[in-house]
Amino acid sequence: MTVVRTCPVCSDTVAAGDVFCERCGRTLPDDVREARDTDAVATAPQESLADQSRPGLVPGDGAPTAPQVSLSGLATSEEPSGDPEWEAVDAMATQPVRRAQRPAGVPAPAPAPEGVAPEWPPPATGSNPVQPTNPGLCVWCPGTVLDGYCEKCGFLQPTGRDHVEVRTRSAVGVSDRGLRHRRNEDAMAVRVVDADDPHAPGSVVAVVCDGVSSSPRSDEASRITAETGATVLAERLRRGEDPRAATGAAMTRAAEAVAGIAESPSSAPACTYVSAVVDPATGTTTIGWVGDSRAYWLSGAPTSSASALLTKDDSWSEAMVQAGALSREEAMRSANAHALIAWMGADSGEIDAHISTVTPTGPGAVVLCSDGLWNYYPEAQALTDAVPGAGAEPHGAARAYVSLALKAGGKDNITVVVIPVPTAQGGHRAEQA
Repeated sequence: MTVVRTCPVCSDTVAAGDVFCERCGRTLPDDVREARDTDAVATAPQESLADQSRPGLVPGDGAPTAPQVSLSGLATSEEPSGDPEWEAVDAMATQPVRRAQRPAGVPAPAPAPEGVAPEWPPPATGSNPVQPTNPGLCVWCPGTVLDGYCEKCGFLQPTGRDHVEVRTRSAVGVSDRGLRHRRNEDAMAVRVVDADDPHAPGSVVAVVCDGVSSSPRSDEASRITAETGATVLAERLRRGEDPRAATGAAMTRAAEAVAGIAESPSSAPACTYVSAVVDPATGTTTIGWVGDSRAYWLSGAPTSSASALLTKDDSWSEAMVQAGALSREEAMRSANAHALIAWMGADSGEIDAHISTVTPTGPGAVVLCSDGLWNYYPEAQALTDAVPGAGAEPHGAARAYVSLALKAGGKDNITVVVIPVPTAQGGHRAEQA
């Protein structure tokens, strides 16, 4: 989550670390560059955003969230183990939708020599899945790289976590730095339980985290939180634990992990968190979240449950809407619209985590994403219309969503995980504890 800051001269939104406003060019004062969110407004019970004329995804008389679970009361002593079920990592970049400015002294693009790309796309290897095996090959096209730029297409080469893609047999995730940020502060993790597991056969686990840009080492915060949450969640499922209990325990461990890397409460890395556990046999999905990273159900057929937002943001704007103080349009126009009122980090205080279970009538897809995508497509139906049939082609859908966000401005990091739900079975009510 990017805590929103605005230029005091032209009111344009600026990112953490910006020294100048990109709109008017004025130097930003220190209080704008270094401001932190201190709001503490309690969220109200959530409401269904589903179209009730379609097969039911949420109850007509209640909210999709179960009673909140305090993370401070779910501590566990078990250590997460490694996960051998992590399948394949594929780091092919999306189609080139951005062109970085070539610095002075770097020659203009020239035709690539013949025979420079014996294998395309380049395979991903090692701990940095973005880089091809041969660093001399462009990740965008079959060209050669000189001084960080491709001589054929002219694109700047991504490094580290600038662009990451994860592909498993049951889910796909894509994360991109975007066009305005200096680094990717989002992170994602995906686990798939073995099909022959006695307790949770084939269950899909995914976590998306968005680093709070006003906090230090926010990229590290999101990475540690996502990996811890996904690993613990999958391990608990394999032990036969109920998905709701496993979700709460995983969130507790993830919160402990990110709090543990803080140098002090006043210098605490922080991030948002959203997780999903999907049972492929029934489509039953358990969501857990803190902050404003979101989960959606995207309908894949006229007979499926209507597309719906499955989470409610822990944000100032949502709190104002729930309190009746502002309309949604007024709240989203505010400079405080994206200010968080709950997050994971050593400075978060006691957190009440949201946990919800729904059983959609499929087919369709469960989509987890950071606000780098939903800022441009906030409504569930808009996401469905933008990329129809996301569940049928999850890899193409995840890439398409990232590409759409980049084309729309790419003002934030963008992360999307698509989990297909092929089953035609399903229920009509959310399960609430």
